[in-house]
Amino acid sequence: MACLPRPGSKKRGESGAPLRAAASALQIPSVQAAPRHIAPEQPLIVPESVRVTDDSVFTAADWSNVLKGYSSQYVEHDFWVDESMIEGTIPEDLEGTLLRNGPGLFEIGGIPVSQPFDGDGMVSSWAIKDGRCFYRNRYVRTDAFMAEQEAGRMLFKGAFSRGDPAGGGFFNPFNLEIKQIANTNVLHWAGRTFALHERDLPWELDSSLHTVGRTDLDGTVGAVGKPNFGSHFRVFVEDDGSKRLVGTSFDEDLRQGKLTFFEYNEQMELLYRTTAELPGAGFGFFHDIAMTENYYIALENPISMDFSTLLLRYMTGRACLAECLKYDPSKRTKIHLIPRPGRSGALKQVALECSPFFCFHHVNASEDSAGSVNLDLIAMHGGVDFSMNFSNLSHEFFAKPPWRTALTRLNLSPATAKVRTSILAERQSLEMPCVAPSLVGRPHQHAYFQSSRVAQASNWGAPQDILKVSMPPGEVAGEPEMQRWSPGQDSFCQEPIFVPRPQSSAEDDGWLLAPVFRAATSTTDLAILDAQDLRKGPLATIRLPHHIPIGLHGSFTQAYLGPQPGTEVQPRQHDIRQGVSRQGQPLYSS
Repeated sequence: MACLPRPGSKKRGESGAPLRAAASALQIPSVQAAPRHIAPEQPLIVPESVRVTDDSVFTAADWSNVLKGYSSQYVEHDFWVDESMIEGTIPEDLEGTLLRNGPGLFEIGGIPVSQPFDGDGMVSSWAIKDGRCFYRNRYVRTDAFMAEQEAGRMLFKGAFSRGDPAGGGFFNPFNLEIKQIANTNVLHWAGRTFALHERDLPWELDSSLHTVGRTDLDGTVGAVGKPNFGSHFRVFVEDDGSKRLVGTSFDEDLRQGKLTFFEYNEQMELLYRTTAELPGAGFGFFHDIAMTENYYIALENPISMDFSTLLLRYMTGRACLAECLKYDPSKRTKIHLIPRPGRSGALKQVALECSPFFCFHHVNASEDSAGSVNLDLIAMHGGVDFSMNFSNLSHEFFAKPPWRTALTRLNLSPATAKVRTSILAERQSLEMPCVAPSLVGRPHQHAYFQSSRVAQASNWGAPQDILKVSMPPGEVAGEPEMQRWSPGQDSFCQEPIFVPRPQSSAEDDGWLLAPVFRAATSTTDLAILDAQDLRKGPLATIRLPHHIPIGLHGSFTQAYLGPQPGTEVQPRQHDIRQGVSRQGQPLYSS
């Protein structure tokens, strides 16, 4: 593993003066408001003081542009990216494959899904080698996807479906199973590729993204409770350079939750399976995980079941399952530290509490010399509202506290069970974080996000920009440094992925790969940015001739999953409306 400098040291592209000059050019404040510490019992409200990046607000026209990104992509592609589609130069030493997953189909049989997260999963890949790129995309052929394509109509209930999506006269409210959609993340490990969704087992794909089938990971997952494997995972690099894959399975009832951690080596052999019982956590909404050298980390959100909605509206088909979950500010947010097996530095399992907030995603976690754990995450201190869907969302959503995010650091003491909460950045609304992969579970200085372009106290917006936040780990003192790249008012960046440069020695020496949806042309680009200096703009932009719907998560593998450069491959297009098939299955024509 490359030797990294001590976090906190200055590196190329981080001096304060160039940052302030760039900030001025972008019309954003050159000084970030100082981090704020939250007293244990103090609820956070987004401040009313106006700290704006510019005079803009997120408008109805902006929201209309967002919605263009949630139009179905019916065509599956395989093709070499022509030189005419590349602006700039792909770095010669960038080699591997970017894999992305997200909903790709937003209607079935002409009937729209209620919420984009219910869309069937479509995986895309950019295989990059020797300055060339091979692109392909493919729908995950889950059993549910195949059955609905054959029937030409909805058959299965999603998390945001109301009543019987098949339109039948009988609705069984006690059936809480939801549709297989495999639309949240994608992982390549031990030579195998998996499409992930947290309420299902993984769906294995081959190197061409054809669906192999549903898998329990060689029998390691299916025997634990309700078989599922979470959509978020962590890869931890040990001191000897070997890697560990950590994933989870969650099983719940009305009283408690059980969170099982699976730790695999690089050959996909299960090393450890650890189950933590979490009393009262049945509705904790454990979406993401973090880890350190000694701990697995799970955050229990302050969510309660609204039994009134469940009995009066869900049971009668007038509310979806998600609408029965309510953010409960009377509860505390809990952080569970679960000792990793085979480690000597962890104390016993402990749950720490702090003022309520909701969190989907963690940035990273690490331990310090005193035994404290620092957890950086994306917090919604104003709560969350699960009733949002296509029918009731508008640009006015971005003027309300729920869903507005802030980069937040928790300093956790396992010995005393005390939590110190600090807000690092709250001007821009940030999401989809990443750090250098070699520093997962270890102290980091640089983190990368998609962020809103609009950043007023009373108005924010959908993710459009890429933001780099630089701050030493540990106790918060001073102000973070920021760099921002904006692709334009009608463009929307998605989750950035950090790829280290081969033989790099600096933490931020590498590239950021980020898809960008262009509303003006309804196409998608892949931007390749210098992670040390976002101000330079993309080193290369791969401009696809079609759009990829705004997606969720992805990962980068050093494995090159494409034809060898120089190999002639006939471009392929297939419209799924003409029928879908998979190995061992008939062709379904709709």
